[in-house]
Amino acid sequence: MSRIEDFELKDIELKDLDILLSWRNTERIRSVMINDEIITSSQHAQWFKSLKDDPTKIAKLFLYKNAPVGFIQFTNINKLNRTCEWGFYIGENPTQRGLGTIMGILALDYLFKELKMRKLNAFILDFNIISINYHKKLGFIEEGRLLKHYIKNKSFIDLVLMGLFKETWYKQSEQLKKEVFRDSERDNNRE
Repeated sequence: MSRIEDFELKDIELKDLDILLSWRNTERIRSVMINDEIITSSQHAQWFKSLKDDPTKIAKLFLYKNAPVGFIQFTNINKLNRTCEWGFYIGENPTQRGLGTIMGILALDYLFKELKMRKLNAFILDFNIISINYHKKLGFIEEGRLLKHYIKNKSFIDLVLMGLFKETWYKQSEQLKKEVFRDSERDNNRE
């Protein structure tokens, strides 16, 4: 594992749109999205334009050694209640262990420390066990379900509602950062 300093979040620029579109349209990512339709270049350009004009949305690229490897988006940002929702994915096939954890650490620190949010909500398709477990690892708890809410592959499926409060994240992040640092140190000592 690399050092956590090798990773960062950056604002999305026009030059990043092609790689984001190619990631978003892969079967691996589309299959676990609520909207799993292929996105056209014009739809993608419109999304980017609307992102720039909408103060309730923030999108970031997740970089490893200055190369894009993932995407994070915060939506429905409510400054009064200090809540929002998120979506994310590792764009490249995850070959490096711990990429998702590091992405989560950076994203949640940004959300709770810089944006001063108090709660983050996630909405996950019930068959996406990997994402549900990932959220639990980050400290999210299941708050409810919308039963038979979406149709996917000709079957109705539940939408799992999960939430994470700032205080829970601060406690959980200490342990996750120790794990990432310990793994990084162990891997560096092997080199």
